Amino acid sequence: MHHHHHHLIANILHLLAGGGLGMLSAGLAGHFGWRSADRMPGESRNPQCVYCYHPYTWQEISPLFGWLLRSDTLSFLCPCGLKKNQWPQPACEVAGFLLGLIAMYFQDWSWAAVPLCLGIGLLPAITLIDLHFGIIPDGLNALLGLLGLLYVWMSGGDVWLALAVSAALLCVGLFFAVVYSKWRGREMLGLGDVKFFAAAGFWLHAQNAPWFFAGGGLIGLLFNFWWRRHSDDKQFPFAPALCLSLAICILYQAAGSP
Repeated sequence: MHHHHHHLIANILHLLAGGGLGMLSAGLAGHFGWRSADRMPGESRNPQCVYCYHPYTWQEISPLFGWLLRSDTLSFLCPCGLKKNQWPQPACEVAGFLLGLIAMYFQDWSWAAVPLCLGIGLLPAITLIDLHFGIIPDGLNALLGLLGLLYVWMSGGDVWLALAVSAALLCVGLFFAVVYSKWRGREMLGLGDVKFFAAAGFWLHAQNAPWFFAGGGLIGLLFNFWWRRHSDDKQFPFAPALCLSLAICILYQAAGSP
């Protein structure tokens, strides 16, 4: 009984560690990615208030602590007082925590779980930034690809196959962005999305790549329908659908891995 109890505590700690890694990744990527998308050339890369340019302290950037250890939790109090209603950042961190926790549940503890939980935590941040700015920062795409490659290598997967899948997805993305867009006479896929395809390729088993596209397309259609009814912006952000589809594929693979 005592051994079983110990096992249970270890499992709970592993799940919380997975959630913590996901939240850390989502929180930092959210802050720095947001700044990267909002930044003018030559400006500081450090996160700051979009209104008064007050630079954030490390506590303000820290996931969870940044918004939990305040008297007025859901509104970020800035010297300018304009920075209100900042629910996207906490929402991004909560989503990162949940994804990291589920990933750890399927993966079981090994060092490969670290890049898995960090990588899947980037997806809510990418979603949030594309919704607001209509772009995916190159840094986040690069980090997503790098963590995917690290995960394949650490979990004993085939690194060359991962590179091949990534190259194949990059080609598909370029086809949509260049050839198909020219044929349709409007941009069907942004270059940020193309780079996201390449990064996603490192995470996907070859047989799951078509499911990633099918899922992204289906979720994208549903989201597009909602977007047209609720937004004046004609440019539809595709990253939320791609991120959700990739998260489902990654978790499905982790659940099926021995």
